[in-house]
Amino acid sequence: MGIYLVGGAVVLAGLIAVILAVATGSSESTAVAPDYSGVPSAWQNRNTLGDPEAPVTVQAWEDFRCPACAAFNQRVKPGLVDNYIVSGQVKLEFHHFPLQQHEPGASLAAQASECAADQGQFWPYHDRVFQATASGPSAFLMERLIEYAVELGMDADTFTSCMTNQSHLLTISESLQAARAAGHNSTPTVLVNGVRVANPLDYEAISAAVDSQLPSDQ
Repeated sequence: MGIYLVGGAVVLAGLIAVILAVATGSSESTAVAPDYSGVPSAWQNRNTLGDPEAPVTVQAWEDFRCPACAAFNQRVKPGLVDNYIVSGQVKLEFHHFPLQQHEPGASLAAQASECAADQGQFWPYHDRVFQATASGPSAFLMERLIEYAVELGMDADTFTSCMTNQSHLLTISESLQAARAAGHNSTPTVLVNGVRVANPLDYEAISAAVDSQLPSDQ
């Protein structure tokens, strides 16, 4: 399934790169963490964003190296957050669907996002990685994924240990298997209360699908 096994040499190189980047300021510009202040902390549960009791669930099956997924994150997700998630109408679920043609970076980034979730930073890290998607494979090397965690104020040692131990390898593998079992064949695949949206990059289409599932009094 193209899951990347991290070797000791790669880990060492990554740690050296992070140390040099922090010390010299040579890394790319530090990202500003997205503002999720309007979403209660109790509604930010790892890769789920929104009221657990929301009447509508939007599932996004994504690959961090997928340009269309990065476009979904830029064009569609902000509107969902502002117009539906903050008000408790929608719960957004991120599901890992790393594609073979984007390996090994796709699975590495997926594992990194779960390591970020361990520190309560899944969504800021998710957004930071998608900012790097257009930069290509080099943005998904081990050292770069660690850099993004450092930029967002995470504990570097804990994050690095999570990555080198592949603590969430099984989680990614199971999500990939679930995507295949469900018949998903492209990213992003977006479902609204279990119904696939034909054009996942069209905010109006997704908004209409959400509205059709909301109770009449909302």
